[in-house]
Amino acid sequence: MKTLYICEKPSQARDIALVLGATKRGDGYIKGDEVVLTWCFGHLLELAPPDHYCKDIKPWRRDILPIVPEQWVKLPKQSTKRQLNVIKGLLKNTECVVIATDADREGDVIGREVLDYFHYKGPIQRLWLSALDPQSIQNALNDLKPDAFSKRLYAAGEVRQHADWLVGMNLTMAATIKQPQGTKGVLSVGRVQTPTLKLVVDRDRDIENFQPKDYFTLQMQWHTNQGEQIPTHWLVPDEWMDEAGLCLNKQQVESVSRAMEGQTGVVDIFKSENKRTEAPLCLSLSALQSLASSQLSLGAKETLDIAQTLYEKYKATTYPRSDCQYLPMSQHGEAAEILQTLQTIDSDLEPLIAQCNPLAISRVWNDKKITAHHAIIPTTNNHVNLSQFSDKERQLYRLICGHYLAQFLGDYEYTSKQILIQLDEHRFKGNSQTPKQMGWKQAIKDTKADEAEPTGCIPDCQMGDPVRHHDNTVASKKTKPVARFTEGTLIKAMASIGKWVDDPAMKQVLKETAGIGTEATRANIIETLLKREYLMKKGKVLQSSKKGRLLVEQLPDLVTSPYMTALWEQQLGHIAEGSMEPCDFMEGQHEALRSILDSL
Repeated sequence: MKTLYICEKPSQARDIALVLGATKRGDGYIKGDEVVLTWCFGHLLELAPPDHYCKDIKPWRRDILPIVPEQWVKLPKQSTKRQLNVIKGLLKNTECVVIATDADREGDVIGREVLDYFHYKGPIQRLWLSALDPQSIQNALNDLKPDAFSKRLYAAGEVRQHADWLVGMNLTMAATIKQPQGTKGVLSVGRVQTPTLKLVVDRDRDIENFQPKDYFTLQMQWHTNQGEQIPTHWLVPDEWMDEAGLCLNKQQVESVSRAMEGQTGVVDIFKSENKRTEAPLCLSLSALQSLASSQLSLGAKETLDIAQTLYEKYKATTYPRSDCQYLPMSQHGEAAEILQTLQTIDSDLEPLIAQCNPLAISRVWNDKKITAHHAIIPTTNNHVNLSQFSDKERQLYRLICGHYLAQFLGDYEYTSKQILIQLDEHRFKGNSQTPKQMGWKQAIKDTKADEAEPTGCIPDCQMGDPVRHHDNTVASKKTKPVARFTEGTLIKAMASIGKWVDDPAMKQVLKETAGIGTEATRANIIETLLKREYLMKKGKVLQSSKKGRLLVEQLPDLVTSPYMTALWEQQLGHIAEGSMEPCDFMEGQHEALRSILDSL
């Protein structure tokens, strides 16, 4: 045996083995003439628990904290010891190892930590895959990366594990020791889960403390001399509006309404412009989870699981745990083949595909925006059988396909009209949008446009034209609090958490690091908060529990703030790039941990 491929899971190994021509099944591996493929089941190893480093740990007490290992130890998971021994035996006869785990930081850790555990010193190469269809696998096999290509990812992933252990273990013990009244049992703290919990706690409190206000609007219909209708709304004068721009005085609105009856106004401003909007980008995992929540009522973890099935089982889509919504120009050459594939496997898409121009280049094609992976798109695998899909799998697949097809359907073109009517000191404004070419909107449901109130079509006018009052309506409304989080909107908030931060420097860091958590972990964070009963789910809505609120109240701002985790992601990125050393990162974590414990 010459080369051993270490995959992340059995299904991945089977797909690669098929392309390599390896067909002989063994216990925990697949063998070919010159290659053997084996697999992990996710992480086969885990960091040793605190009692491995501190023998006199129980009962938990403050004087033993912080527990900071001098030498980190990884132990085999009980559930995967057998497979670990299989890999140990295979490594004895290996001349070269190819790490074929998922192409991301965590994938590198899963593969390389096993090699380190067994002190493997031979040559290493990296198989970097973004899709599991045969052609993508063959392309990646023809372009095996050297060991150095992703070794820094492993360094970043390992110190992330260590730092998470330090925060999670030490602060969980500290929070549990200082048990707030009304809680019992272990209080779990995590550098991503706790700021995420605080997002929901703060949102819930804002809603509970919200005081609704009555406000009033005036809708006015006008007629041109030709009898055409012009729908408008009254612009509240500055002296009559509150800080939110609303009029709270019903008598004022009604007096304006009465004064307008039977009057003639004048067109003060009229604009008519032909406009166009570009197609939305393709989907990252966060974008997919957000859309699946709002349009398909799918939870974040459920969406990830289905996307993983589309990728692994059906080979219908590319790597799902992507944080990128762009595509590389080198991939554009496959567009015609992907479109043909979609037409073959999904007859419902034929009318759309007939309108697609495979040579079109939208803003999604941008090499400068590509991260470790490109956006989630359909593959060229024409053996996909939609009849094998569940309803949810089919719906999610078509959501992904729709955003890809949108790139080849052209811009949405429309005529935008704006009118301002003046009558005495009062002004009335109207807007309308008339489609000319639907373009990408044929492939993507535009929920914002669907939810917008129709204003009616504004006829062409000239400045100075007289318009006669026709009808008006005074409406009584109430201000509403911001909506509670759903899994989809919470995922979005985690990814764009800088919007919830006031400090400019911190906001910039959060923007650069794409929020808290990663594409691969955000759904699991929400699941963890639900399992630990810090959050409750009511229908689609997430709410904080009493236990979750008490935990947030007792923790210092540095733990509940997103800044710490955002700074981590920024520094881990520097480690992966080679501009920061892991030891410098860990030194900072030791200092921060002691400071946090002092404040508890």
